[in-house]
Amino acid sequence: MASTNTTEHLQLNQWSGTDRPKMADFNADNQKIDGALHAHTADGAAHVSAQERAAWTGAVPVLGSYEGDGQPMQEISLGFSPAFGIVFAAGENPFQPVDQTTVALRAAFLAGGGSSQAALVTETGFSVLSSATPVSGRVAALNEAGVTYQYLVFR
Repeated sequence: MASTNTTEHLQLNQWSGTDRPKMADFNADNQKIDGALHAHTADGAAHVSAQERAAWTGAVPVLGSYEGDGQPMQEISLGFSPAFGIVFAAGENPFQPVDQTTVALRAAFLAGGGSSQAALVTETGFSVLSSATPVSGRVAALNEAGVTYQYLVFR
């Protein structure tokens, strides 16, 4: 026997003292609950706006690597302009002495408003530099041939 009363939203059984519940009634209620929960959890927009979702996605860091080609400049394409990031030579000293007055920069910070020497933010990623000519006692060494570089960037 179905119940005398039902809940407001899913019309689940609410038995009173004189009702005689049946297994079919419990099973029907479970199917209603299962269906409602599935519909809710499958609805990705139920609680998060598109703007919030985009902000969360943008906060996820992008990790990657590239191989130095020895050229004066190499463009690393990301498909977006990073707001902030770090690039460095894997397994290398980030600031390697070259001689008494010069250091090789094998690490740099990236930022939209200005980056460290040896790297530039572009509209689609960033560019890295390699040069034997020192500037203020530093040489750019973010594109040395055969060296693997890693980066961590944020949108």
